[in-house]
Amino acid sequence: MGGGHLSRPDFGMPQPDPAHPLTEFYLLAQQALDRTGSFALPGLYAALRAPARHIYLEEAREYLRLSPEPKEGYTRLLAPGQLQLLYSSLHVTPEGAPAALLLTDECTRTVVSVQLLPPFMWTDPLPPVPDCPAGLTVQLTVEDVERMDTDPAALGRKLVQTTAGKCWQHHPRAESFLAQRVALLQRVYRRG
Repeated sequence: MGGGHLSRPDFGMPQPDPAHPLTEFYLLAQQALDRTGSFALPGLYAALRAPARHIYLEEAREYLRLSPEPKEGYTRLLAPGQLQLLYSSLHVTPEGAPAALLLTDECTRTVVSVQLLPPFMWTDPLPPVPDCPAGLTVQLTVEDVERMDTDPAALGRKLVQTTAGKCWQHHPRAESFLAQRVALLQRVYRRG
C-alpha cells in the first residue's frame, strides 16, 4: 500500500561497525557457521597449581590452568568435539565493536562465547565478552589476515572446522574440577 521505506528491524540493537578491524573476521566466521552448521571445539585439560595450604575457591581461580591439548599433570575434562549449531549471534558493544560470537548448541542449548583475538598488538582493551556458561578464544594469525584477502572461504572453514588456535577460557567442567580440587585442599589443610 504505502511507498514507505522497508528495512531490517534491529529493535534498537547495536550493529557491527564495518570500520572495526575484527568485524570482517567475525562476519566471515558467522557465514561459515551458517554453511557448515557445526563448530569444532578443542579439548579441555586442566591442572590446579595451588600452594600447599588452605585456599578458597575465589583465590584458587588464579592457580587454575587450562589447555586445549594434553600436558603432563593435566586432567582431561573434555575431548575435542563438534558443537551442532542451533543458531549464532554476533554480540557487539553499543559502539559497534564486535565482542564475541554466541553459539547455541542444538542438543543441549548450551551457549558458548567465541572471542577472536587479533594477531597483532592491540592497544585498546578488547570488548567485554558476554556472560556465558562456556567461553573460548580463537587466536588469529598473520597468515589469517593475509588469507582474508586471498581466500576468505578457506579462512572461514579454518575458523569453524578446525581447533587451530582455539583455547577454552572457562567451562562448567573446569568449574566443577576447580571446586573438587579446592574441597580436597580444604580437607587436607584444615584451618585450626
